[in-house]
Amino acid sequence: MTTQATSGGFKSIVKIAWRNLWRNKKRTLITASSIFFGVILSALMGSMQEGSYQKMIENVARFYAGHAQIQHKDYPDNQSINNSFVPSDSLIIRLNHTDGIDMVVPRLESFALASSGNQTEGVMVLGVKPEQEDQMTKLSDKIVEGNYFNGPSQLLAGKELAENLGISPGDTLVMISQGLHGVSAFGKYPVAGLFSHPNPELNRQLVYLPLDEAMYFFQAFDHVTSLALVGNSQKAVNKAIPEINQNLEQNLVLRTWQEMFPAILQQIESDRATALIMKLILYLVIGFGILGTVVMLMAERQHELSVMVAVGMYRSKLALMLLLEILWMGVMGVIAGFIGSLPVIAWFASHPVPITGQAGEWMKNIGFEPYMFFAWDVGVFLEQMLVVFVLTLLISFYPFVRAFKISPIVGLRN
Repeated sequence: MTTQATSGGFKSIVKIAWRNLWRNKKRTLITASSIFFGVILSALMGSMQEGSYQKMIENVARFYAGHAQIQHKDYPDNQSINNSFVPSDSLIIRLNHTDGIDMVVPRLESFALASSGNQTEGVMVLGVKPEQEDQMTKLSDKIVEGNYFNGPSQLLAGKELAENLGISPGDTLVMISQGLHGVSAFGKYPVAGLFSHPNPELNRQLVYLPLDEAMYFFQAFDHVTSLALVGNSQKAVNKAIPEINQNLEQNLVLRTWQEMFPAILQQIESDRATALIMKLILYLVIGFGILGTVVMLMAERQHELSVMVAVGMYRSKLALMLLLEILWMGVMGVIAGFIGSLPVIAWFASHPVPITGQAGEWMKNIGFEPYMFFAWDVGVFLEQMLVVFVLTLLISFYPFVRAFKISPIVGLRN
C-alpha cells in the first residue's frame, strides 16, 4: 500500500482512499451515519419551515383572496362599495386567455349588520358565483352543517358566527346595510349551510351570498369590488403581471396578495430571520457531530499513519488520501441522507403534526390551523444536502492539515 502511494499518481491515491474506507467498516459507518442524520435533521427543519410558509400563503390565496386581485384604484385606500367597478367583457376574456391565470373569480364585498332574534353581529358579506368560488376555494368541502348553495336567495354563514347569532340551517338571517351611493339595503335570507374556514376570524364574521343576490342587496348591479386571479402557483401569476397591467383600464389596479396582506408577508420575513438563527445552531450541532467522529477517526489511526510516514510516504499524498476518505464518506452520507429523508418528509407532508393545548388554542386565535405542516419541496432537500456536504468539506481540512504534522516517532511510540 505504501509503495503504491509513494510511486502512484492521483488515481492510485483515490483507489487507496476508497479501499481504506472498508478496512474498518464500523468506523466508516459511524462517520457516514453522522452525516446521514445531519441531512435528515436539516431537511426536516427546512421542510417544516417552508411548509408553514406555504400553508400561510395557501390560506390567503386559495382559501380567500387569490394570488392577486384587480380592484378599483381607490379601493385599497377606501374599501367602500362605492369604489366598486363594472368589469368589461373584453377584460374578462383577456384575463382568461393570459398564460399563468387559471381562474378569474368576480366578487362583491361589503359589510352589513346581521340579526336573528335578539342577537346582532357585524358581518362581512361576500357575493360570489357559487360554482367558480367552489373551484377556487373548495368552499363546498368546508360545509359542516346543512348544504352548499341550492337556491338563489340563500346564504352560507361561518360556524362561529352562527353560534353567536343562535342560527342553524333553515333559519332566516336579517341583514341591513348601506348599498351603492348610499341607498338603504335590507334583506331576509334563509341559511343554506354553515362552513368552517381554516381562518377562525372568517368563521366569526363572514357570510356568503350568490353574486346576483349580493348585487341586488347592495343595489350594485353588474358591479364587483374585485376580480380574484388564481394560478397554478405564485410564480406563474408573477410572470403574468406585466401582461395584465398592460391590459388594465386606467381606473383599475392589480394587487398581489403580498400587497393586500403586508402583515402576513412581514410575519413570514420575520420568521425566516428567526429560523435562520435556528438553522445556524442546527448546522453548528451537525458540524461538531461530524467533527467529533473525524477527530476520533484520526486518533484511532495515529499509529497507522505514523507507520506510513516512517516508511516513506509523502505527507502531501497522505493528506490528500485522508481528504478523499472524508469526502467519500461525505458523499455516501449525503446521498443516504437524501434517500432517507424522502419517506420521512413524505409522511409528515401528508400527515401534519397536530398542536394541542394552549399552543393550539393560541394558533387558532391568531388565525392559523393548529398543525405543524411540512413541505414536499425538492429544493429543500437539495439545499440541505449542499449545506451538510459543505460542512463535511470544511471539516475534511482538519485531517488534511493534521497529516502534515504527523510524527513517525511519536506515533510509533504510542
